[in-house]
Amino acid sequence: MKVVAAGQGGVFSRAQAFECGYTRELLRERLGDGRWEKVRYGQYAERVDLGHLAPWDRELWRHRRLAYAVANSMRPGTVALSHQSALVLHGLPLWGVDLNEVQISRLDGRRGGLIAGVRHHRGKLASTELTSIGGLTVTTMSRALAETACTASFEAVVVCADAALRDHRFTVEGILGRIEFWPGSATARAALAFADPLSESVGESRLRVLLDNHGLPAPRLQVDFADADGFIARVDFYFPDHGTVVEFDGLVKYAGGSREILVKEKLREDRLRTLGLEVVRITWADLARPADVAVRIRRAFARSRRTG
Repeated sequence: MKVVAAGQGGVFSRAQAFECGYTRELLRERLGDGRWEKVRYGQYAERVDLGHLAPWDRELWRHRRLAYAVANSMRPGTVALSHQSALVLHGLPLWGVDLNEVQISRLDGRRGGLIAGVRHHRGKLASTELTSIGGLTVTTMSRALAETACTASFEAVVVCADAALRDHRFTVEGILGRIEFWPGSATARAALAFADPLSESVGESRLRVLLDNHGLPAPRLQVDFADADGFIARVDFYFPDHGTVVEFDGLVKYAGGSREILVKEKLREDRLRTLGLEVVRITWADLARPADVAVRIRRAFARSRRTG
């Protein structure tokens, strides 16, 4: 069973279990004692401990497995995973995108709609818009990003577009022409134009959107600073006209309580401030209070003017 599941994202069907010699009683036994779990109707997998993963990574992991389960229940050649489901398979980080439904595009001309947690899309796909990942037929990253960009929020599109530009040498020009007359294309075009490969994380992408939403100037990204003693740091955001640096801490870096790390970070910030810079540190939790973040940064601008 492990060999079969390994080639299908860890998922196997009831019929495949029976073919491998498992009986209905053995299936019930393994489901009952927690060794196996039901992924969706007729599709199963070994239970995996995800406690070591961050919540957003667990969500992506579960959606990927669910996508395999859906594909494993379909006749080969009839569907392609698409939209955000394809982006998950392509390995793009996602935020603010609905992962409760698996998205597929019909290749056999059958009807669309929502059926048992699967969103079926109709539409013609050229062979150049399809690829294979882990044995699954999926829309290409370009097509999947175009599909998602027209159905997700501005912020969500910026997050995945930044990652595509940064990690996959992706360009948006081909998408812009493709989506010109698609519903939702206005938001998609604006988000894709805003995308920047210098954003290094989901949090940095979200923070850029927050700054723009609150009318703050566009910062320079990933700027190096040095002093007489040499290199200090590459900062996430720099506002040269306001003498302010903004750093984003996506995770609790110091959860282990390492005094060495805390001291190193304090010295780094002290050296930046010695250059006459204001330093503002933003955490993931702060993004839930966007107005407060904007106020903190504007106050830093004001302090810089008074001391400049």
